[in-house]
Amino acid sequence: MSLLANETIDILRFVVALPFFAYASYSDFKERLISTNVWFYLGFFAIAFDIIQFPDWLSIIALVPSIIIYYEWFFEWDHKWVSYVFYGFAAALFLYSLTFAEAVVPLIVMFVMMLFIRALHSAKVLRGRADVRALMSVALLQPLYPSFYHFPLFVPEYVDIVQITFPFVLLVLLYSAITAAFYLFFLLFRNLARKDTGFPEMFIGYRIPIDEVDKQHVWLMERVVDGEHVLYVHPKAHEKEDLEKLKKIGRERVWVQPKIPFIIYITAGLVLAYLIGNFI
Repeated sequence: MSLLANETIDILRFVVALPFFAYASYSDFKERLISTNVWFYLGFFAIAFDIIQFPDWLSIIALVPSIIIYYEWFFEWDHKWVSYVFYGFAAALFLYSLTFAEAVVPLIVMFVMMLFIRALHSAKVLRGRADVRALMSVALLQPLYPSFYHFPLFVPEYVDIVQITFPFVLLVLLYSAITAAFYLFFLLFRNLARKDTGFPEMFIGYRIPIDEVDKQHVWLMERVVDGEHVLYVHPKAHEKEDLEKLKKIGRERVWVQPKIPFIIYITAGLVLAYLIGNFI
């Protein structure tokens, strides 16, 4: 039996996690860097909350594989076999957990989500390690859908089934994608209001004075290549020479794409998932 009411544990999870995610978002936006300590220490809190909610020995055994997958990635081993030993131990405990799966279903799903998120990184669907660690921390933090006071606003009718088939971390990822999509619409209306039109650039960027490009966290979407003016939908880092060439052809304002770290969308997704819930 849990030492605290599940509602109390969930509100504590939300209150504790929010500063970590807010700091990570601020740090990535300002410095383009997130200390691994953010996720390292948040993991301690997540594990503590999980043990408080699931204090029996079977649950703790089922939790260990997720802890191994979560923390092993923080270390750079001199020999690859060390990682394989940890992975093998995690796999063995996971398989053992399947023998009493009915009692620890949320923790088994947690481990599957850990592997799934790592697979997304390997497939380069999620590129940044910090983003992957952030999502893994959510999976570790919230094995079941939260419920505290009058939140979330929407709770699925068959929540016991939904939280297993569509875990909370996937809900956070869904809200992150929705938030990113809404930002694209914001760019569209902003450009229309400023009468800066063009397809598809008006959906993914905005125009600024060319002298401001190196003063902001943006990708330059325009180049002059072999005397031709070219627009890049997926821009990369530019050189000073690129700006000089654009100035020579008379470009005073240029299209740029903002460098918005995905962790910001994940943080927004986390808040929305906790407060709004699953409305599908």
